[in-house]
Amino acid sequence: YKEGLDVLLKKWDATRNIERDKIYRKLSLKRKEDLLAQIAFSTFKEGDYFFKQRVVEEKIIDYIQNLPGAKEDEEALLIDSEAVLKSIEAQHGLLVERAKYIYSFSHLTFQEYFTAKQITSPSAQMQIQLQALSANVTEKRYREIFLLSVGMLPQANELLLCMKKEIDQIVIGDKNIQQLLIKLQQKTLSINVRYKPAATRAFYFDLALDLDLDFDPDRNLNLYFALAPEVDLALTLDLALDLDRALDLDLYLFRALHRALELDRVLDLKLNDLDNNFVHNLDRASSLDRADSAKSILQAKLEKLKQQLPDYRQIEDFKRWWEHYGKDWTDILKRIAVEHRKIYHDWQFTSEQKETLKQYYVTNKLLVDCLNSDCYVTKATRQYIEDTLLLPMSEIEKRPFTP
Repeated sequence: YKEGLDVLLKKWDATRNIERDKIYRKLSLKRKEDLLAQIAFSTFKEGDYFFKQRVVEEKIIDYIQNLPGAKEDEEALLIDSEAVLKSIEAQHGLLVERAKYIYSFSHLTFQEYFTAKQITSPSAQMQIQLQALSANVTEKRYREIFLLSVGMLPQANELLLCMKKEIDQIVIGDKNIQQLLIKLQQKTLSINVRYKPAATRAFYFDLALDLDLDFDPDRNLNLYFALAPEVDLALTLDLALDLDRALDLDLYLFRALHRALELDRVLDLKLNDLDNNFVHNLDRASSLDRADSAKSILQAKLEKLKQQLPDYRQIEDFKRWWEHYGKDWTDILKRIAVEHRKIYHDWQFTSEQKETLKQYYVTNKLLVDCLNSDCYVTKATRQYIEDTLLLPMSEIEKRPFTP
Protein backbone atom coordinates (compact mmCIF):
# COMPACT_ATOMS: atom_id res chain seq x y z
CA TYR A 1 0.00 0.00 0.00
CA LYS A 2 2.68 2.48 1.00
CA GLU A 3 4.78 1.87 -2.11
CA GLY A 4 1.72 2.02 -4.36
CA LEU A 5 0.57 5.30 -2.87
CA ASP A 6 4.08 6.69 -3.14
CA VAL A 7 3.87 6.03 -6.89
CA LEU A 8 0.46 7.66 -7.13
CA LEU A 9 1.21 10.68 -4.97
CA LYS A 10 4.79 11.48 -5.91
CA LYS A 11 6.57 9.51 -8.61
CA TRP A 12 3.69 9.50 -11.08
CA ASP A 13 3.53 13.29 -10.99
CA ALA A 14 7.27 13.57 -11.58
CA THR A 15 7.24 11.35 -14.65
CA ARG A 16 4.23 13.15 -16.14
CA ASN A 17 5.69 16.59 -15.36
CA ILE A 18 2.36 17.78 -13.96
CA GLU A 19 1.86 21.43 -13.06
CA ARG A 20 -0.07 21.51 -9.80
CA ASP A 21 -2.61 24.07 -8.71
CA LYS A 22 -1.12 26.78 -6.53
CA ILE A 23 -2.90 25.71 -3.35
CA TYR A 24 -2.09 22.04 -3.96
CA ARG A 25 1.63 22.77 -4.34
CA LYS A 26 1.69 23.74 -0.67
CA LEU A 27 0.66 20.26 0.39
CA SER A 28 3.62 18.00 1.15
CA LEU A 29 3.39 14.24 0.60
CA LYS A 30 2.66 13.73 4.30
CA ARG A 31 -0.06 16.38 4.30
CA LYS A 32 -1.70 14.84 1.27
CA GLU A 33 -1.74 11.51 3.07
CA ASP A 34 -3.11 13.12 6.24
CA LEU A 35 -5.85 14.86 4.25
CA LEU A 36 -6.85 11.65 2.47
CA ALA A 37 -6.78 9.78 5.78
CA GLN A 38 -9.21 12.24 7.34
CA ILE A 39 -11.55 12.01 4.35
CA ALA A 40 -11.39 8.21 4.33
CA PHE A 41 -11.89 7.87 8.08
CA SER A 42 -14.91 10.15 8.32
CA THR A 43 -16.66 8.68 5.28
CA PHE A 44 -15.91 5.04 6.13
CA LYS A 45 -17.11 5.53 9.71
CA GLU A 46 -20.45 6.71 8.36
CA GLY A 47 -20.61 3.78 5.96
CA ASP A 48 -20.31 6.10 2.96
CA TYR A 49 -18.46 4.61 0.02
CA PHE A 50 -19.95 7.28 -2.24
CA PHE A 51 -20.17 10.86 -1.02
CA LYS A 52 -21.30 14.22 -2.36
CA GLN A 53 -18.74 16.70 -3.67
CA ARG A 54 -19.94 19.23 -1.09
CA VAL A 55 -19.20 16.79 1.74
CA VAL A 56 -15.63 16.07 0.64
CA GLU A 57 -14.96 19.78 -0.01
CA GLU A 58 -16.06 20.58 3.54
CA LYS A 59 -13.56 18.05 4.85
CA ILE A 60 -10.83 19.58 2.70
CA ILE A 61 -11.69 23.03 4.08
CA ASP A 62 -11.48 21.70 7.65
CA TYR A 63 -7.96 20.54 6.86
CA ILE A 64 -6.45 23.34 4.73
CA GLN A 65 -7.79 26.22 6.84
CA ASN A 66 -5.28 25.28 9.56
CA LEU A 67 -2.28 25.32 7.22
CA PRO A 68 0.20 28.25 7.35
CA GLY A 69 -0.90 31.09 5.07
CA ALA A 70 -4.40 29.67 4.59
CA LYS A 71 -7.10 32.09 3.55
CA GLU A 72 -9.75 33.04 6.07
CA ASP A 73 -12.49 34.03 3.64
CA GLU A 74 -15.06 31.22 3.37
CA GLU A 75 -15.63 31.71 -0.33
CA ALA A 76 -11.90 31.64 -1.05
CA LEU A 77 -11.53 28.48 1.04
CA LEU A 78 -14.34 26.85 -0.91
CA ILE A 79 -12.63 27.69 -4.20
CA ASP A 80 -9.35 26.29 -2.87
CA SER A 81 -11.04 23.10 -1.62
CA GLU A 82 -12.54 22.50 -5.06
CA ALA A 83 -9.10 23.02 -6.63
CA VAL A 84 -7.56 20.49 -4.22
CA LEU A 85 -10.28 17.94 -4.94
CA LYS A 86 -9.88 18.30 -8.71
CA SER A 87 -6.10 18.05 -8.37
CA ILE A 88 -6.35 14.81 -6.37
CA GLU A 89 -8.69 13.42 -9.00
CA ALA A 90 -6.69 14.53 -12.02
CA GLN A 91 -3.17 13.96 -10.76
CA HIS A 92 -3.44 10.80 -8.66
CA GLY A 93 -6.73 9.10 -9.44
CA LEU A 94 -7.34 8.34 -5.75
CA LEU A 95 -10.69 10.16 -5.70
CA VAL A 96 -13.00 9.72 -8.66
CA GLU A 97 -16.21 11.47 -9.70
CA ARG A 98 -18.54 8.49 -10.24
CA ALA A 99 -21.56 10.61 -11.19
CA LYS A 100 -22.19 14.35 -11.30
CA TYR A 101 -21.08 15.73 -7.91
CA ILE A 102 -20.75 12.19 -6.45
CA TYR A 103 -17.27 10.98 -5.48
CA SER A 104 -15.64 7.87 -4.07
CA PHE A 105 -12.16 6.50 -3.61
CA SER A 106 -11.02 4.86 -6.83
CA HIS A 107 -10.90 1.55 -4.97
CA LEU A 108 -12.27 0.45 -1.61
CA THR A 109 -8.82 -0.71 -0.53
CA PHE A 110 -7.55 2.89 -0.62
CA GLN A 111 -10.37 4.02 1.63
CA GLU A 112 -9.66 1.12 4.00
CA TYR A 113 -5.92 1.82 4.03
CA PHE A 114 -6.31 5.52 4.76
CA THR A 115 -8.95 4.79 7.43
CA ALA A 116 -6.55 2.45 9.22
CA LYS A 117 -3.79 5.02 8.84
CA GLN A 118 -5.93 7.69 10.52
CA ILE A 119 -6.88 5.34 13.38
CA THR A 120 -3.28 4.33 14.06
CA SER A 121 -1.70 7.79 13.72
CA PRO A 122 0.10 8.66 16.98
CA SER A 123 -1.97 11.07 19.04
CA ALA A 124 -3.28 11.70 22.54
CA GLN A 125 -6.53 10.08 21.41
CA MET A 126 -4.87 6.81 20.32
CA GLN A 127 -6.34 4.64 23.10
CA ILE A 128 -9.82 6.06 22.55
CA GLN A 129 -9.47 5.45 18.80
CA LEU A 130 -8.44 1.82 19.31
CA GLN A 131 -11.30 1.20 21.74
CA ALA A 132 -13.73 2.76 19.28
CA LEU A 133 -12.36 0.54 16.51
CA SER A 134 -12.69 -2.55 18.70
CA ALA A 135 -16.37 -1.79 19.24
CA ASN A 136 -16.82 -2.57 15.51
CA VAL A 137 -15.31 -6.06 15.74
CA THR A 138 -18.63 -7.67 14.76
CA GLU A 139 -18.97 -5.50 11.64
CA LYS A 140 -17.89 -7.44 8.55
CA ARG A 141 -16.89 -4.31 6.65
CA TYR A 142 -14.25 -3.54 9.31
CA ARG A 143 -12.33 -6.80 8.78
CA GLU A 144 -9.62 -5.26 6.55
CA ILE A 145 -9.40 -2.22 8.82
CA PHE A 146 -8.44 -4.48 11.73
CA LEU A 147 -5.91 -6.44 9.67
CA LEU A 148 -4.32 -3.23 8.35
CA SER A 149 -4.34 -1.49 11.74
CA VAL A 150 -2.51 -4.24 13.65
CA GLY A 151 0.19 -4.15 10.97
CA MET A 152 0.53 -0.35 11.07
CA LEU A 153 0.78 -0.05 14.84
CA PRO A 154 4.32 -0.07 16.29
CA GLN A 155 2.89 -2.48 18.90
CA ALA A 156 -0.54 -4.09 18.50
CA ASN A 157 -1.04 -5.18 22.13
CA GLU A 158 -3.67 -2.60 23.03
CA LEU A 159 -5.82 -3.20 19.96
CA LEU A 160 -5.68 -7.00 20.22
CA LEU A 161 -6.59 -6.95 23.92
CA CYS A 162 -9.48 -4.55 23.23
CA MET A 163 -10.70 -6.89 20.47
CA LYS A 164 -10.48 -9.88 22.81
CA LYS A 165 -12.52 -8.09 25.47
CA GLU A 166 -15.22 -7.09 22.97
CA ILE A 167 -15.41 -10.64 21.58
CA ASP A 168 -15.84 -12.19 25.03
CA GLN A 169 -18.65 -9.71 25.73
CA ILE A 170 -20.64 -11.18 22.81
CA VAL A 171 -21.46 -14.33 24.80
CA ILE A 172 -20.90 -13.23 28.38
CA GLY A 173 -24.58 -13.05 29.32
CA ASP A 174 -25.80 -16.31 27.75
CA LYS A 175 -25.76 -19.25 30.17
CA ASN A 176 -26.30 -21.89 27.47
CA ILE A 177 -23.42 -20.63 25.35
CA GLN A 178 -21.22 -20.40 28.44
CA GLN A 179 -22.14 -24.04 29.13
CA LEU A 180 -21.03 -24.95 25.60
CA LEU A 181 -17.66 -23.29 26.25
CA ILE A 182 -17.38 -25.19 29.54
CA LYS A 183 -17.97 -28.46 27.65
CA LEU A 184 -15.29 -27.51 25.12
CA GLN A 185 -12.83 -26.92 27.94
CA GLN A 186 -13.74 -30.21 29.64
CA LYS A 187 -13.32 -32.14 26.40
CA THR A 188 -9.94 -30.51 25.77
CA LEU A 189 -8.72 -31.42 29.25
CA SER A 190 -9.94 -35.03 28.86
CA ILE A 191 -7.66 -35.90 25.94
CA ASN A 192 -3.91 -35.83 25.47
CA VAL A 193 -2.94 -34.40 22.10
CA ARG A 194 0.14 -32.64 20.81
CA TYR A 195 -1.57 -29.35 19.92
CA LYS A 196 -2.07 -26.21 21.96
CA PRO A 197 -5.22 -26.22 24.14
CA ALA A 198 -6.61 -23.27 22.17
CA ALA A 199 -6.26 -25.22 18.92
CA THR A 200 -7.97 -28.26 20.44
CA ARG A 201 -10.83 -26.11 21.75
CA ALA A 202 -11.15 -24.60 18.29
CA PHE A 203 -11.30 -28.10 16.76
CA TYR A 204 -14.27 -29.09 18.91
CA PHE A 205 -15.88 -25.68 18.56
CA ASP A 206 -15.77 -26.17 14.78
CA LEU A 207 -17.46 -29.55 15.19
CA ALA A 208 -20.06 -28.14 17.58
CA LEU A 209 -21.05 -25.41 15.15
CA ASP A 210 -21.22 -27.81 12.23
CA LEU A 211 -23.05 -30.60 14.03
CA ASP A 212 -25.18 -29.06 16.75
CA LEU A 213 -25.92 -25.76 14.98
CA ASP A 214 -25.69 -26.84 11.33
CA PHE A 215 -23.45 -23.81 10.77
CA ASP A 216 -21.32 -24.50 7.71
CA PRO A 217 -19.83 -27.97 7.16
CA ASP A 218 -17.65 -26.65 4.33
CA ARG A 219 -15.61 -24.39 6.60
CA ASN A 220 -13.04 -27.19 6.92
CA LEU A 221 -12.08 -26.42 10.54
CA ASN A 222 -10.86 -22.93 9.63
CA LEU A 223 -10.39 -21.68 13.19
CA TYR A 224 -8.61 -24.89 14.20
CA PHE A 225 -6.16 -24.72 11.30
CA ALA A 226 -5.49 -21.03 12.01
CA LEU A 227 -4.39 -22.01 15.52
CA ALA A 228 -2.54 -25.17 14.45
CA PRO A 229 -0.55 -24.11 11.36
CA GLU A 230 1.72 -27.12 11.78
CA VAL A 231 -1.04 -29.33 10.38
CA ASP A 232 -0.44 -30.10 6.71
CA LEU A 233 -3.42 -28.44 5.04
CA ALA A 234 -2.82 -30.31 1.79
CA LEU A 235 -3.92 -33.51 3.49
CA THR A 236 -7.43 -32.15 3.95
CA LEU A 237 -8.07 -32.30 0.22
CA ASP A 238 -8.60 -36.06 0.27
CA LEU A 239 -9.93 -36.23 3.85
CA ALA A 240 -6.72 -37.95 4.93
CA LEU A 241 -6.15 -35.76 7.96
CA ASP A 242 -2.98 -36.12 9.97
CA LEU A 243 -4.19 -34.64 13.23
CA ASP A 244 -3.95 -36.90 16.24
CA ARG A 245 -5.58 -40.28 16.95
CA ALA A 246 -8.15 -38.80 19.35
CA LEU A 247 -8.99 -35.90 17.04
CA ASP A 248 -9.12 -38.14 13.97
CA LEU A 249 -11.49 -40.54 15.73
CA ASP A 250 -13.86 -37.74 16.73
CA LEU A 251 -13.65 -36.15 13.28
CA TYR A 252 -14.66 -39.33 11.40
CA LEU A 253 -17.39 -40.08 13.93
CA PHE A 254 -18.61 -36.52 13.53
CA ARG A 255 -18.72 -36.81 9.75
CA ALA A 256 -20.82 -39.99 9.92
CA LEU A 257 -23.20 -38.36 12.40
CA HIS A 258 -23.42 -35.16 10.37
CA ARG A 259 -24.45 -37.17 7.27
CA ALA A 260 -27.04 -39.09 9.27
CA LEU A 261 -28.57 -35.87 10.58
CA GLU A 262 -28.63 -34.48 7.02
CA LEU A 263 -30.58 -37.52 5.82
CA ASP A 264 -32.97 -37.21 8.74
CA ARG A 265 -33.84 -33.72 7.53
CA VAL A 266 -33.83 -34.29 3.76
CA LEU A 267 -33.91 -37.84 2.47
CA ASP A 268 -33.74 -36.69 -1.16
CA LEU A 269 -30.07 -35.75 -0.74
CA LYS A 270 -27.71 -37.42 -3.20
CA LEU A 271 -26.90 -40.90 -1.94
CA ASN A 272 -24.21 -41.94 -4.41
CA ASP A 273 -21.40 -40.98 -2.03
CA LEU A 274 -22.70 -42.83 1.03
CA ASP A 275 -19.59 -44.99 1.08
CA ASN A 276 -17.59 -41.85 1.92
CA ASN A 277 -20.11 -40.57 4.45
CA PHE A 278 -21.22 -43.65 6.34
CA VAL A 279 -19.19 -46.75 5.59
CA HIS A 280 -15.86 -44.96 5.07
CA ASN A 281 -16.18 -42.71 8.11
CA LEU A 282 -17.44 -45.45 10.41
CA ASP A 283 -14.64 -47.71 9.18
CA ARG A 284 -12.07 -44.99 9.89
CA ALA A 285 -13.50 -44.28 13.33
CA SER A 286 -13.50 -47.95 14.38
CA SER A 287 -10.01 -48.56 12.95
CA LEU A 288 -8.65 -45.66 14.99
CA ASP A 289 -10.24 -47.03 18.15
CA ARG A 290 -8.22 -50.10 19.05
CA ALA A 291 -5.72 -48.90 21.63
CA ASP A 292 -7.22 -50.58 24.72
CA SER A 293 -10.11 -52.70 25.91
CA ALA A 294 -12.31 -49.74 26.83
CA LYS A 295 -12.02 -48.35 23.36
CA SER A 296 -12.75 -51.76 21.76
CA ILE A 297 -16.29 -51.47 23.13
CA LEU A 298 -16.77 -48.40 20.96
CA GLN A 299 -15.24 -50.22 18.01
CA ALA A 300 -17.69 -53.13 18.42
CA LYS A 301 -20.66 -50.78 18.64
CA LEU A 302 -19.64 -48.94 15.50
CA GLU A 303 -19.12 -52.19 13.63
CA LYS A 304 -22.55 -53.43 14.67
CA LEU A 305 -24.16 -50.16 13.63
CA LYS A 306 -22.41 -50.22 10.29
CA GLN A 307 -23.62 -53.75 9.57
CA GLN A 308 -27.23 -52.63 9.99
CA LEU A 309 -26.98 -50.33 6.97
CA PRO A 310 -28.26 -51.78 3.68
CA ASP A 311 -26.17 -51.66 0.53
CA TYR A 312 -25.72 -47.96 -0.22
CA ARG A 313 -25.46 -48.72 -3.95
CA GLN A 314 -29.10 -49.81 -3.99
CA ILE A 315 -30.40 -46.28 -3.60
CA GLU A 316 -34.16 -46.95 -3.59
CA ASP A 317 -33.78 -49.84 -1.13
CA PHE A 318 -31.65 -47.63 1.08
CA LYS A 319 -34.24 -44.84 1.02
CA ARG A 320 -37.02 -47.21 2.03
CA TRP A 321 -34.88 -48.62 4.85
CA TRP A 322 -33.92 -45.13 6.07
CA GLU A 323 -37.56 -43.97 6.10
CA HIS A 324 -38.39 -46.77 8.55
CA TYR A 325 -35.20 -47.11 10.61
CA GLY A 326 -33.03 -44.06 9.91
CA LYS A 327 -34.11 -41.99 12.92
CA ASP A 328 -33.57 -44.86 15.36
CA TRP A 329 -30.20 -45.62 13.74
CA THR A 330 -29.15 -41.96 14.09
CA ASP A 331 -30.30 -41.86 17.74
CA ILE A 332 -28.09 -44.84 18.52
CA LEU A 333 -25.12 -43.16 16.82
CA LYS A 334 -25.83 -40.01 18.87
CA ARG A 335 -25.80 -42.00 22.12
CA ILE A 336 -22.53 -43.67 21.14
CA ALA A 337 -20.96 -40.30 20.34
CA VAL A 338 -22.09 -38.87 23.69
CA GLU A 339 -21.22 -41.89 25.83
CA HIS A 340 -17.81 -42.69 24.40
CA ARG A 341 -16.54 -39.43 22.89
CA LYS A 342 -18.77 -36.63 24.28
CA ILE A 343 -18.90 -34.89 20.91
CA TYR A 344 -22.65 -34.45 20.56
CA HIS A 345 -24.99 -32.32 22.67
CA ASP A 346 -28.53 -31.42 21.76
CA TRP A 347 -28.24 -27.79 22.82
CA GLN A 348 -31.52 -26.64 21.27
CA PHE A 349 -30.23 -23.11 20.86
CA THR A 350 -32.67 -20.47 19.64
CA SER A 351 -32.15 -18.81 16.27
CA GLU A 352 -30.84 -15.72 18.12
CA GLN A 353 -28.33 -17.82 20.04
CA LYS A 354 -27.17 -19.48 16.84
CA GLU A 355 -26.54 -16.08 15.28
CA THR A 356 -24.65 -15.02 18.41
CA LEU A 357 -22.46 -18.12 18.19
CA LYS A 358 -21.75 -17.51 14.51
CA GLN A 359 -20.75 -13.95 15.35
CA TYR A 360 -18.54 -15.22 18.19
CA TYR A 361 -16.86 -17.68 15.85
CA VAL A 362 -16.22 -15.17 13.05
CA THR A 363 -14.79 -12.55 15.41
CA ASN A 364 -12.49 -15.07 17.08
CA LYS A 365 -11.28 -16.11 13.63
CA LEU A 366 -10.57 -12.44 12.86
CA LEU A 367 -8.63 -12.10 16.13
CA VAL A 368 -6.51 -15.16 15.30
CA ASP A 369 -5.92 -13.86 11.75
CA CYS A 370 -4.69 -10.59 13.26
CA LEU A 371 -2.38 -12.51 15.60
CA ASN A 372 -1.05 -14.52 12.67
CA SER A 373 -0.47 -11.41 10.53
CA ASP A 374 2.78 -9.46 10.31
CA CYS A 375 2.09 -7.46 13.46
CA TYR A 376 4.32 -6.79 16.44
CA VAL A 377 2.87 -8.12 19.69
CA THR A 378 4.60 -9.03 22.93
CA LYS A 379 4.89 -12.68 23.95
CA ALA A 380 2.84 -12.02 27.09
CA THR A 381 -0.07 -10.61 25.10
CA ARG A 382 0.03 -13.38 22.50
CA GLN A 383 0.17 -16.03 25.22
CA TYR A 384 -2.72 -14.50 27.17
CA ILE A 385 -4.96 -14.32 24.10
CA GLU A 386 -4.21 -17.91 23.11
CA ASP A 387 -4.62 -19.20 26.67
CA THR A 388 -8.05 -17.59 27.08
CA LEU A 389 -9.41 -18.09 23.56
CA LEU A 390 -12.82 -19.84 23.50
CA LEU A 391 -12.88 -20.17 27.28
CA PRO A 392 -15.96 -19.57 29.45
CA MET A 393 -15.91 -16.34 31.46
CA SER A 394 -15.57 -18.30 34.70
CA GLU A 395 -12.16 -19.49 33.45
CA ILE A 396 -11.07 -16.19 31.90
CA GLU A 397 -11.68 -14.39 35.20
CA LYS A 398 -9.22 -16.77 36.85
CA ARG A 399 -6.49 -15.73 34.41
CA PRO A 400 -5.97 -11.96 34.60
CA PHE A 401 -3.61 -10.47 32.05
CA THR A 402 -0.10 -9.82 33.33
CA PRO A 403 2.03 -7.64 31.01
